[in-house]
Amino acid sequence: MNENLIKLLETIKSVPDFYGVEFSSINDTNVFGDNALHCVCLWGDIEAAKLLIENGIEINQHGEGGFTPLNMALDFKHQELANYLISVGADTSVIGAKFVYDAEKSKKHMQGMAAEIKALEEKIKNTCGNA
Repeated sequence: MNENLIKLLETIKSVPDFYGVEFSSINDTNVFGDNALHCVCLWGDIEAAKLLIENGIEINQHGEGGFTPLNMALDFKHQELANYLISVGADTSVIGAKFVYDAEKSKKHMQGMAAEIKALEEKIKNTCGNA
């Protein structure tokens, strides 16, 4: 992976929904099935999207709620980004899809977040002592 891609993936790893994702592959996903492209589509960052796509990310990955990166770009009103995704092969049949809530994935995500919070609390306690 090139340096810019590594920096981008490190930034994405800091987003709570991507806790625990190591990105040993550009197509690694979080518990919901979102890949890094979902994240940058939420942000509306077309340059980051281009970097990910140029490096082989799955453009039609179905993630949280069954949404693809194109759904994310459209739902968050990033039309230029959506147009770009379509121009490089995003599946347009997903346009207008309804979000499908998955209680089990949500529960697993919340359990993972709770474990991360507990680990951070322990780290703080061990580093700073009891305040």
